Parts: sequence; C-alpha cells; structure tokens
Amino acid sequence: MSIRNIAQGGLLICLSAILQLLPTTFGEIFIIATILSAIPIYILSRISPKVGLIGYIIAGICIFFFNVHEGLFFLFTNGLVGVSLGTFNYILESKLLISLFSGIVLTLSLSIVNFIIGIPVLGINLPGKLLTQISILMVFSIVYSFVYLYLANFIYNFLKKRYPFK
Repeated sequence: MSIRNIAQGGLLICLSAILQLLPTTFGEIFIIATILSAIPIYILSRISPKVGLIGYIIAGICIFFFNVHEGLFFLFTNGLVGVSLGTFNYILESKLLISLFSGIVLTLSLSIVNFIIGIPVLGINLPGKLLTQISILMVFSIVYSFVYLYLANFIYNFLKKRYPFK
C-alpha cells in the first residue's frame, strides 16, 4: 500500500468524522450534513471493500471519542450505508441489486436500533405489528439506498475525473 493510498484513506476518514460531528459542534441546524458522512466511506469501499470496512470502523471509533450518540448513529446508519453501498458497488453491476442488498443491511441495522435498543429510528413509533413495522423499515431502506447510490455515484464520478483515486 502506497503512502498516497494511506493519505487518501486518512483524509476520507477524517472528512467522514467531521461531517458526522457537525451538529455537535455547530448546532442541530447542521443535522442534514450528517447524511453526507457516508460518502467518504462509500468512496473508500468502492475503491477497496477491505479498506472501506477498516475506514468505517476507524471513523466510528473517532466519532465515539467525541460523541457516543453520533458514534452509534454513524455505525448503525450513515457509515453502514456508505460501506454497504460501496462494497456492493465494487462486487455488483446492477444498481437495483446494489440498492436492494444495501437496503436489507440497513433494515437489519435499523431493526436492531428500533426494536432492541429502543430508539425510534425514523423519529416516530412505527404503526402496526412487528411485521408491518419491519416492512416499513425495509421499503424506506431500499428507497433510501437507491437514492443515496445515485448521489454517491455522482460525487464519486465527479471527483474521480478531477483526482484519480488509485
């Protein structure tokens, strides 16, 4: 592994942590910026799934040092979206399959947060029985993954034209 790759990884990990921690530093008005914290992890995972997974873990640990709540949120949502979309994009060609598999991973993670830890992940208590609630999470996760994949691909391709990653 070259010095350039290590520097790129470190920069992307720091960027991911900074984006996730913006609301804790500058106020809740920057809560929407946390969504973007998955993009650096996506880029790392798309280049190399192993490096992406390591970057996801390191970014999560760094965020934990500053704020436990944001660290948990990153590990169970934003970071997980980045690593799963990037990894599946590395392996698969079909955007639909990438979104479907990432949506399933996100659904499992959101189910842990919602049903085991007890934090309502969508900000509300989901209506209906358990199967209905999981179905709502599944539909939300797949649609979110599909839309996020297009955003992440756009940013990845834009950056790759101007600065080659490998």
